[in-house]
Amino acid sequence: MRVVGVVLAAGESRRMGRLKALLPFGAHTVIEHVLQPLLQADLAAVAVVLGHRAADIAAVIEKLPVHLLHNPQYQYGMTTSVQVALRDITPVPDAYLLALVDQPHLHLGLIQELLAACAHTRKGLVIPTYAGKRGHPILLSATYRQEVLALGPDQGLNVVTRGHPDDTLEVPVTSDDILRDMDYPEEYEAELQRWTAQQRQTE
Repeated sequence: MRVVGVVLAAGESRRMGRLKALLPFGAHTVIEHVLQPLLQADLAAVAVVLGHRAADIAAVIEKLPVHLLHNPQYQYGMTTSVQVALRDITPVPDAYLLALVDQPHLHLGLIQELLAACAHTRKGLVIPTYAGKRGHPILLSATYRQEVLALGPDQGLNVVTRGHPDDTLEVPVTSDDILRDMDYPEEYEAELQRWTAQQRQTE
């Protein structure tokens, strides 16, 4: 089964006030942390959808084995970035693993758990949950490709991901990592402190 990882990194980070992808996170940037487990996972390829300040982000990750895609309509929201990935990635894979650029605590174990669930189900949507809440990354079968490409700019991806309950596998996970993202400076600081504490525990 061919699954392509997709990191959605085209947004303007307006609420953060600084570009989330390039925020320092230890010795690396946030986007490098997101990409690391994806590149270690059993994925057919990894793509990054860029938009706002694309050249600045590309310069940081140019040595990594990732495919860079550009979303010229990034101002219209995340759905347009997903559409770029589904339209431009060839050959069309069996499924897409859609990850957010502002979840630097994404780890290999979670990705492997989702890929294993995807391999053992016939369902087209595989979504992690924690305490009953859905999070990211999600796995989207290519059978939904045309449906996603047909979404209007004012429609979120949840039109599709919540529109097929009979074809959805929810995977309960043991950590709220899947729910936490970083929209505001205080959330970034909290994630950085959490990560730093984890590093100290493993030293």
